[in-house]
Amino acid sequence: LINNAALLLALGLLYGLMQHRSDELQWQIIRGVFFGLIGIGVMMNPWHLVPGVIFDTRSILLSVGGLFLGTVSTLVALVITCGYRIYLGGAGVVMGIGVLVTSGFLGLLWVRRRKQPAYLFGGWEFYLFGIVVHVAMLLWMMTLPTHTSGLALQKLSLPVMLIYPAATVLLARLLAGQELQFHNRVALDKSERQLQRLVEASPM
Repeated sequence: LINNAALLLALGLLYGLMQHRSDELQWQIIRGVFFGLIGIGVMMNPWHLVPGVIFDTRSILLSVGGLFLGTVSTLVALVITCGYRIYLGGAGVVMGIGVLVTSGFLGLLWVRRRKQPAYLFGGWEFYLFGIVVHVAMLLWMMTLPTHTSGLALQKLSLPVMLIYPAATVLLARLLAGQELQFHNRVALDKSERQLQRLVEASPM
């Protein structure tokens, strides 16, 4: 979890560097690839319940990505992370892919339903979103073999619901802060250009 958290914090810090041209398709793809590589990174440092059944912070990554990245970037990240989870194989592959896809699409659907950008959400909304995502994650545990799903639910239900929604808030707030700074810079630049035009147009 510490290694996973470090990767997610690195993502949050670098997100702002890629935000400045977010409307261009190539930057959407680049951001999706970057999120996908971070997803591979967290899956390379998992906690093993039993051989082939791993747990990490990919649900946090993809759900928050769905909130902030947009459709193109989220789909690119999902293709990369799902491909890597298939490559890993094991009894948890169906659950792993299900968690990835559900997390990403919940992020996309949530922000579409709210009809406002995610950087305007409050901390409690991010927390509620984290709860919804990780209830879905617990439900996907039912796709594990019977004895494994019971063990997973017994050992992980409480830690997941205590830690993962809070971690979702931390990452979402970090990305929201980066995006808010970007939009403030854009608004400031626009105001400065308008002021400069007024000064140039005014009689001396």
